[in-house]
Formats: sequence, C-alpha cells, structure tokens
Amino acid sequence: MSGSYTPTAGGPFSALTPSIWPQEILARYTQKEESVEQPEFRYDEFGFRVDKEDGAEPNSSKLLGIPLIEEPQQRLKWQAHLEFTHNHDVGDLTWDKIEVVLPRSDKLRLLVLAGIPHSMRPQLWMRLSGALQKKRNSEMSYREIVKNSSNDETIAAKQIEKDLLRTMPSNACFSNMNSIGVPRLRRILRGLAWLYPDIGYCQGTGMVVASLLLFLEEEDAFWMMCAIIEDLVPASYFSTTLMGVQTDQRVLRHLIVQYLPQLDKLLQEHDIELSLITLHWFLTSFASVVHIKLLLRIWDLFFYQGSIVLFQVTLGMLSMKEDELIQSENSASIFNTLSDIPSQIEDPDVLLQEAMRVAGSLTDVAVETQRCKHLAYLIADQGQLLSPGAAVNLSKIVRRRTQRRKSGISSLLFGDDDMEALKAKNIKQTELVADLREAILQVAQHFQCVDPKSCSIDLTPDYTMESHQRDHESYVACSRNQRRRAKALLDFERHDDDELGFRKNDIITIISQKDEHCWVGELNGLRGWFPAKFVEVLDERSKEYSIAGDDSVTEGITDLVRGTLCPALKAIFEHGLKRPTLLGGACHPWLFIEEAAGREVERDFDSVYSRLVLCKTYRRCSL
Repeated sequence: MSGSYTPTAGGPFSALTPSIWPQEILARYTQKEESVEQPEFRYDEFGFRVDKEDGAEPNSSKLLGIPLIEEPQQRLKWQAHLEFTHNHDVGDLTWDKIEVVLPRSDKLRLLVLAGIPHSMRPQLWMRLSGALQKKRNSEMSYREIVKNSSNDETIAAKQIEKDLLRTMPSNACFSNMNSIGVPRLRRILRGLAWLYPDIGYCQGTGMVVASLLLFLEEEDAFWMMCAIIEDLVPASYFSTTLMGVQTDQRVLRHLIVQYLPQLDKLLQEHDIELSLITLHWFLTSFASVVHIKLLLRIWDLFFYQGSIVLFQVTLGMLSMKEDELIQSENSASIFNTLSDIPSQIEDPDVLLQEAMRVAGSLTDVAVETQRCKHLAYLIADQGQLLSPGAAVNLSKIVRRRTQRRKSGISSLLFGDDDMEALKAKNIKQTELVADLREAILQVAQHFQCVDPKSCSIDLTPDYTMESHQRDHESYVACSRNQRRRAKALLDFERHDDDELGFRKNDIITIISQKDEHCWVGELNGLRGWFPAKFVEVLDERSKEYSIAGDDSVTEGITDLVRGTLCPALKAIFEHGLKRPTLLGGACHPWLFIEEAAGREVERDFDSVYSRLVLCKTYRRCSL
C-alpha cells in the first residue's frame, strides 16, 4: 500500500488496487475540514473525473448512480467453489494453495458469467487467463525485461512517450506526467515492445494496459497483457498490419448474417462499413469503449473464454439496438446510432444475458473456421503473402530470447554442451531451418501474386537431385538466352508511326542498339524507335526479370527480402559462431566465408593498384 491515506468504501479511488491510490488527491479528500484547498475535480471509485451533477439521482445512469459494492452472497459462492474444488489441505484457504490455472467446468463458467467479486479479480484474472502460469514459467523475470527495455531508444519508445498522456487523460492515475500510473504504463509498454519485436508498439495496447493497472500490480498487469497477446486473441492483432483484428471484423460481419439477418440487410441497403466502428472495440477489448463497470464484467468472461466473448458481446449490443437501427431514416442516423451503442448500455447483466441469448451457441471451432477462411481472403486482397496454413502462421507469437551463459570456469572445466544444451541446439537448428523455409515461401508467394507468369508454379518443396538438376538446366537456359530487354524509366508518348510508345516500368524487348541515342524495340506486338536514355537495360544473364522482384516498382519485396529472408539466412550463418576462448580459437564456416571474401577483395585491390602504377609509369615515360 502506498502512502498513508485510504479511500472510504464506495468513495473515490476505492475500487483501485492500493498501490495506485493517488495520495495527493486522497489527502485533499481526507483533510476537507482541515484544509481550505479542495480537489479540483470529483472522482469516482475508479479514479475517473465525473461531473458535479452526476450522482445517484433516479434519472441518472445506473452505472454512475450505483457504487461498486461486492455482493456477499456472490463472494460466498466463489469461496465455496475454490474451497471445495482446489483446497486439498486442512486449514484456511489462501491463494498460494489454489492452482495456478483453474480447471474448466460448467460451474466455473456460470460463476464467471454472474460476475467475479471485485476484491478477488486480481487473483482470479491471473488464473483464468493463464497469466500466472506465464509469470512463473518465464525464462526472464519482469525486472530483467524492464532493465533490457529501459535503454531501448527506438521509434516505438518515442511513440510510447507521446501517447502516455493520451491514453487515459480523464483518470487521475494517468492525467499528467507526475501521476502514479504513468511510469508503470511506460515500463509495461516498453517491455512489451521489447519482448515482442515483431509486434513492437500498438496504440490499442495502451488502453488495455492502463485499464489493467487500475486493478493489478504492475508485474501482474504485464503478464496479463502477455496472456492476451499470446493466447486470448489471434496473433497480429497488435501488429503494424492489424491483420488479426481485420480478419475478426470480417468474421463478425459473417456472424451478423447468421445471427442478425435483419440488421445485415439494413447494413447492406445503406452500404455501411461496420468495421469502421467495431474494429476499435476489438482492438482494445472494449477498454475505453464501454463504462468501466461494464468492462469489468466483459473482462471476467474474456479472460476465461478468450476472444469469442468479443463476438458475443458485440452481437448482444447490436441486438439490443436492432429495432432502433431499423427505424433509423438514413445512413448517417444508422452510423451515429451504431457509434453510440457502447455508451448507452447501462446494465451489464442485461447485456450479457442478451449476448448469450443471441450468440451463446457460438463455438471456438466455428470462429476459427471463419478466421481461416476470411484471413485467406484478406491476404489475397492486400497482397500480403504468408506460408500455407496462414492461420497457424499468424498464431505464432515470437518472444525475444536471452541466453544465460555459463561462467568461464564452468566452461573450461565441463564444457558448454551437456545433453540439455544439445537438445536445445537441435531445436534451435530446426527453428532456423523452418524460419528460412517460411521466408522463402513468403517471397515465392509474393511472386505468385504480383507476377501473372508465376501463378501456376507449384510451391511444394522438392528436395530430390532431379529437381536440383532441373534448376541447373533452367539456369543454363536463361544464361544462353540472347534476348535483351529494358525497363522504361519514364513515359514516352507515341506521335509517329515509327515511334514506340510506352509507360513507366513497361518491359521492352530491344531489337537494335546500333544508334547510341535511339534504339529500336518491341512492346505488345508493336515495333518502333525510342530514346535510349528513357530506358534501363535489364541484367538477365542468370535470371529472368520479374516486376515482383523489382523494389523500385514493388516496394513490398524489400521488406520480404531484407526484413525476412536476409535475417533468416544471417541467423543460419551465425548459428554456432562463438568468440575465441582461452583454449583455442573459434571454428565456424562463416569465418571461412569472411576470409575468402576478404582475399577476393584484396586481389581486386592488388589488380587495381598495379594498373594505377602502370598508368603512372606510362604517363611519365610519355612525358
């Protein structure tokens, strides 16, 4: 507990975890009679500013009017369930006696649906989501992650700094740089960006983390976020492409057709893109979208059942306002009504009952099936190529790894490679080969999508010697091809019949280069002359030019090659490369490659130097 001031039951800040209580503001509430200075704003039990006129009047919002107070009967039900299910020892029930992960059961689901007692949420959320297991099994502690990420001055870190005060400005814990929650939010977001380099920083995570920090300790909030990223939502939910959450918007649209056909008809008639509204709901898991009291009940289910709850709750909200939407007169009215739905929901019990009534039959299998289907459509539409089985691919979140080295004495006496190390090395080698194969497939599928001539190519790997021989024959045939082609650098408009018109990036077959300034070429069955300076001759001595591989035309190939393929190759070349030890130098093929390359460069240097000396000697002799 921080500070010496404690909020009153049901009063401002009373629902927050004690370590985040803003002591300066609490002091003003506590010393009202002693001090003239009063709090600048009025705050609710969650630390949010509220208007002076909001209160428990009969006409006010139910969410604002009723304080967050635990129901004793509901708490007793939870205590009884935990006591009889998880406490096998005689004695008082304590959290350390309860299993790290709570076994799934219909009874537990009904308890979660009815709501978790607020004082038990920190411990139960960690167990329901699997975050506590991640925390205990992690190779790195949260302190190590914070230490490694504190000096990581990346673009993500700078963006995080800009967004700290934008995340939850109406909450006293995050309203200014001196607020108690801001340093915690910074550390967690930077830690996540460091731990998941493929994801980096996504603004949607800020709202989720800030909301978690209101009820959990900093380290627990971090591991809860890890559970969300790795387990509760599909991968790439928070990536730069937002591929996962975009896929879920298409799945949601399909479910509306199935569960709310009248609403689907309305959206089609008025050509309304629902994802413009609901994508933010899914990206933040309803944080900052609904009232915090409603969010707690949604998260109770979300941490237990996963992302299927996002669909069920959204369908429940839409169902509650379906009649009002159907009665809307125009597209603008429908769009505004859809946008206002979250702020108009006042009773969490009514919402969850409607969600279960409308979409309670929805299963994880049905959602995953639709995800695979719509993910394929999305990849095809956006031209982003992944390996076959994209759903599996996108569900793979890669953490940054750190390897603890043995001490120098241990390495000298016992060596580095024990049995466990050998197993780990084999696993690592398999991962490296799999990553390389993945990178090659991404590049190949990129060519399939962009270059029509590559559409029919079979990407199934063939490791036979016959396949290698065919590749060699193709290489030789391409090398023997005497055809010369050029790429247009600028547009050239055809004015006369003997001219060859073309547009930028067109591929022209060169017929004649006799004239230094005007060449003759062929394009789309037409022949004519064109300015030689308007084109660039292609180097096709060992390969055939493809627009898909030209980074000046197709920028995506740069990311695939430099961002995916090259790192995969580099990882293989550097695998096993060790620094020299006291017992001898390192031995690795990469060292041979470096030395051979260096020798080749030295030979070129010697050759150039000899020519320069010869030129100087000739000039002196001629003078």
